[in-house]
Amino acid sequence: MNRCGNKRERLVDAARALIHRQGFGRTTLAEIAQESAVPVGNVYYYFKTKDDLAAAVIAQHLEEFRAFARECERDPSPRARLHRMLDLPLGYAQEIAEFGCPVGSLAQELAKGEGRSPLADRIDATLREKLDWVIEQFHLMGRADAEELGMQAFATVQGSMELTYALHDPKVIGTQIRRLREWLATL
Repeated sequence: MNRCGNKRERLVDAARALIHRQGFGRTTLAEIAQESAVPVGNVYYYFKTKDDLAAAVIAQHLEEFRAFARECERDPSPRARLHRMLDLPLGYAQEIAEFGCPVGSLAQELAKGEGRSPLADRIDATLREKLDWVIEQFHLMGRADAEELGMQAFATVQGSMELTYALHDPKVIGTQIRRLREWLATL
């Protein structure tokens, strides 16, 4: 854990890592404080509740995706942008095999249980924004079936991450990304 940076950033980074490894329900504020080297009493200065901290984690996931999308805009080819998107999970395939997709796992956990948490809506919106971006790339390729193609590509990536985790095999995501690349080349 990086001990540099401000306390709020350290808390969000620690929460993100712990929530990914253990799940939201099993992660305590005390563990987050310990992981971030922030006294537990200081946590409440930055975040009144565990839900507030989880909301900051979700916002961080979304901002990272938005930064990625902005960076992709430098490439005029929507097909190349999609290839860049396919590269993302390959960089952490082993982590996916051990803990699952950080966003997808959190979305699944927050959707379960009694009542619908506002956090579930936030993480769902994060996934929806990613899906919409993928669909937009197919629109920019001039595809009339962009919605269906975008859903297929996005669902394949998300499903591959789920299987990678379930089978604890990082090769699963690699194989599926290779197949998606081949499929994308035919469009």
